[in-house]
Amino acid sequence: MKKIITLLIFASSSLIFDAQASLGEKMNEDGIGWIMGSWSVERDGNKLELSYKWAVKDHIISSHLKMPGVEGFSVIGINPKTGEVEQSGFNSRGSKITGKWSPKGDMPMLKHTSINDADETRTAAIAFRKVDEQTIEVHLFSVDDSGNVGDSADYTFQMTRVKE
Repeated sequence: MKKIITLLIFASSSLIFDAQASLGEKMNEDGIGWIMGSWSVERDGNKLELSYKWAVKDHIISSHLKMPGVEGFSVIGINPKTGEVEQSGFNSRGSKITGKWSPKGDMPMLKHTSINDADETRTAAIAFRKVDEQTIEVHLFSVDDSGNVGDSADYTFQMTRVKE
C-alpha cells in the first residue's frame, strides 16, 4: 500500500511540474529565440565573445562570456517558485553573478548583480535587439542604488553571429 501511495504522489507531482511552460516555450512566445547562438565583436584589438546554448533542451541555457581579462559561465532557467527567468554564474575574477531577465521595451534584458570576495557589489543591465539574422545590438544600462534601470543605454554596440 505504501508503494502505491508513493507512486501516486510521484506521478501527480510530475504532472504538476510538467504543467509549467518551459523556457523554450516562453522564449518562443516572446519571440526572442534569435538570441541563441554565439556572438562576437572586436573593437580596438579586443575581442568579446558571448554565447547562449541549450544545456538542457528547452529548459536550461548555458551562457559563456569571454573578453580580455575575464571569462564567465552561467546558467539560465525558470525559477519554479516565481516563474521568473533567472541567471546565475561565476567568472574568472572570483565574482558570483545573479540576475533576472525581463523585457526592456521590445528587448530582452538581464539585470544582474556581481559580488566579489571583498563583498563589493555592482549592478548593471544589458539588453539585446535583433538587427538581422546575423547581427544583434547590445545595450548597456546603468542601474541606480534603488535598482532602477536607466531610460537610455550608456553604451551600445553590435555583435555578429559566429558560425559554429
